[in-house]
Amino acid sequence: MIAYSTKAQHLTHDVGLFVGTATIQTDYGQRDEFLSSYGNSALSFSLVHYLHFFNIDTRWNSEDDIANHLMIKSELNLMSTANFEHHGKYIIGDTDLARQLRAMKGSISLMNIGIQAEYYFKDLKSFMFPYSEEKWNPYLSLGFKFSRYKNTLTSDLGDWESDINVLPQKYRAPGHLAVGAGSTWSLTLGAGTRYKLSEKFDLAANFNWQYFFSDAVDGLQANVLENKKNEWLVHLQVGIIYHLNFSGGIFCKK
Repeated sequence: MIAYSTKAQHLTHDVGLFVGTATIQTDYGQRDEFLSSYGNSALSFSLVHYLHFFNIDTRWNSEDDIANHLMIKSELNLMSTANFEHHGKYIIGDTDLARQLRAMKGSISLMNIGIQAEYYFKDLKSFMFPYSEEKWNPYLSLGFKFSRYKNTLTSDLGDWESDINVLPQKYRAPGHLAVGAGSTWSLTLGAGTRYKLSEKFDLAANFNWQYFFSDAVDGLQANVLENKKNEWLVHLQVGIIYHLNFSGGIFCKK
């Protein structure tokens, strides 16, 4: 077995590019039936920076030290426009409500800036070592994001801003619509894995759940039971990660 130690103590950095899909649950569709939210998916792009600490040696540093399992990820995420329509049993028929719901169309574009802590199951010093036989390293993540969004609302029955009666009754009261640009904070939980591709590159796959601290992200916030829940979305992305200031020179064989 090859033993090794670090020549110097410093923080190390990675950068990465991810692409995938994001699917958002909103007040469109039929609440609590996620698969009924047809068309609520969009492309998701992320630029990320990682800060890790495995190269900081202390007297108590060991394989089980949390510094050898922890990374801090900063992320800029962009979601392309997702389009919304109502689906489910309430759009069926020839009632005024059914016609009004079928006519409603919405969209949203989204930008997230956030920070997350990633906990890796395997020791990062061993995983990063150039001659290591470790290839896979799964992780869990937890963090927060600040989100800027812009949503739209239209109706096939006419201009709702000129005639609010083209919309269902529950959206006509003051404060029950929030159409336009806005911002909110969100909580993120995730899981993923890295695959060691080479000394300088990793491949990665990531699944992330994002819960917004607002019910206005989609532009609809009617104070009724079926529309009171906040929006949330799921990201599924794959990407490539580059080790900025890591090289085999960090380690020396014993």
